[in-house]
Amino acid sequence: MQQARAVGSYFANTPFTKIYASPLPRARDTAEAVLDAQPIPKPLHDFTITQIREQSFGAAEGHQTCVREPGKTLEAHFAEGKYPILYESEKHVAFPGGESAEDLTRRGERAVRDVVLPHVVNVARSGKDEHIALVSHGLCIAQLVSAIVQLGGGTWKRKGPMVNTGWVRVEVRIQGGMSLEVADDEVPPVEVTVTDEGRTDHLEGLLDGGPLRGMKAIMGGGLVDAKI
Repeated sequence: MQQARAVGSYFANTPFTKIYASPLPRARDTAEAVLDAQPIPKPLHDFTITQIREQSFGAAEGHQTCVREPGKTLEAHFAEGKYPILYESEKHVAFPGGESAEDLTRRGERAVRDVVLPHVVNVARSGKDEHIALVSHGLCIAQLVSAIVQLGGGTWKRKGPMVNTGWVRVEVRIQGGMSLEVADDEVPPVEVTVTDEGRTDHLEGLLDGGPLRGMKAIMGGGLVDAKI
């Protein structure tokens, strides 16, 4: 919780229009800390956004990754309760009962359409800036940022794993003036810039509570700070 309180304090002077969070405990607790540190009146918030929960690894949850054994299929590994790290070319593969990387990509795109796009449309129509936070998890954050960048026709790929409570800032600027007439599900002309990635200034002087274990050890978690 030290890390969550630290990131909350860091953003205490950043007035958010709305704070969203995954319902999973680590993200929800971090979002609560960010909300608690906000000035009164507190921003609107919704900590039940299942679309921004972390990727599910199904049967592999809580297990250590293993080295792939030569000549043995993935299915044979799974049958023995062994879960190798999947190759870049295996984005379509999911551990039993879990989600593939492609599943997570599609979920991130839906989340941006359902959660972020309405704010972009509001700004295009009203001309008034909005500033939202999405508190999620490492792998999902990468997909969320990528999907936001795609609104402007660009591409983005994270440089490395997210440190717990690390944050990314994305700016979405409306092109062609304000007070545009756009439909609820229409993407107005926008320019999207990732201005900060993997920031951990708030953790200076804090000791990490220890390494994460198992399949989620590569993930981390944190916040997407989207200024629109």
